Amino acid sequence: MTKASDIRFTSVVSKLPSIIPFVGPDEQERQSGILFRARMGANESGFGPSPKAIEAMNEGAKLSWQYSDPDNHNLRQALADFYNVGYENIMVGEGIDGLLGCVSHMFVEPGVDVVTSLGSYPTFNFHIKSRGGSLHLVPYKDNHEDQDALLTKAEETNASLLYFSNPNNPMGTWWSADKMQSMIDNLPKGHNIGAG
Repeated sequence: MTKASDIRFTSVVSKLPSIIPFVGPDEQERQSGILFRARMGANESGFGPSPKAIEAMNEGAKLSWQYSDPDNHNLRQALADFYNVGYENIMVGEGIDGLLGCVSHMFVEPGVDVVTSLGSYPTFNFHIKSRGGSLHLVPYKDNHEDQDALLTKAEETNASLLYFSNPNNPMGTWWSADKMQSMIDNLPKGHNIGAG
């Protein structure tokens, strides 16, 4: 039987802690033996899916024998039309973790600096460390992500990527569209910004 210590991981992966970024609600229920009445920490609606969503899933199941469109053209176009943005601005993924994985692959490699808030979405930090990036954490200010401090840290470190969430998880605080645009406009040249 092969032991974990016999597997040859990359040097970056072998330095990662042997934990998951956070313990999900299903595992917490198993460990405690208590079922949650509400799973708010998982951002799940207590009302369940809309009947319209269930109807759409049932219709979609009839096409499950076909390969799906890897471009997600119809969905991206519908979302672009709904939000009045360009089609090229819509990306579809298998949840935020899949999208964060794509972002980390595009912008992070060993030695690259990344800036985010202290207390940010834990899986983001895990993705950055798994790519060998150097993570710089900026404290919150008045229960909000500190936009000025994030921009300053990004410039100080010449960060390849600055990540913040709006609305913020877990704080629930948010910035207006004008404040967000101002932050984007003031991002140092050559830096990338990611928002969850």
